Amino acid sequence: MSKPSAVVYVDGFNLYKGQLESRPAHKWLNLVSLFDDVLDGFRVVHVHYFTARIKGRMNPEDPLAPDRQDAYIRALRTLDRLTVHDDSLFTVHHGFAREWIDGKERPPLTRHHVYKVQEKGSDVKLATQLLMDALDGAADSYVVVSSDSDLARPIEVARTRFNARVGVLYPRDERTKLFEKAGIDFSLYLRPSYAARNQLPDVVHTAKRPVRRPPAWT
Repeated sequence: MSKPSAVVYVDGFNLYKGQLESRPAHKWLNLVSLFDDVLDGFRVVHVHYFTARIKGRMNPEDPLAPDRQDAYIRALRTLDRLTVHDDSLFTVHHGFAREWIDGKERPPLTRHHVYKVQEKGSDVKLATQLLMDALDGAADSYVVVSSDSDLARPIEVARTRFNARVGVLYPRDERTKLFEKAGIDFSLYLRPSYAARNQLPDVVHTAKRPVRRPPAWT
């Protein structure tokens, strides 16, 4: 008997913050082989990766960050069964944050000027793709890679309106209560060991020129 089919929807920023930010060696991640590995009971027919292009001014201490992201996206685009959606935006706002020492606020209470970075658009695009695929019956199951509770409602609609089977892969070892309330069919924690063993080759050959794993990610 053949395996049931699945389409995967990756919230790139959520995956980065929950799984990759603290593990630079895992950032050169092969998303197709990763989900073939994690979802070995399914036949993964497609992976949708939603992200936003970062700008140098978002992190003046790391001006090469946009170049590393560009290299990674170009490498991902060589993979079969994967679509990169990178037309969302990051917005940068000025704000203030309170100073905490050892997990507590201590007098005198101090506030510091900070830049707040927010990613806009990816959750809406992910939700739209999920609902379109569920409506079309694109697969037997649909798997969302995120812990963002904003996606609970589209997950619920996909299940109740289109009778879709929806699962969640959590980038961090924490459950999202609204996902559970939406009645997801299954959930798994995306353990770091999966990312560690599903990396792209150090050199990826593209149509224009080879792309190399950034030294900062080795």
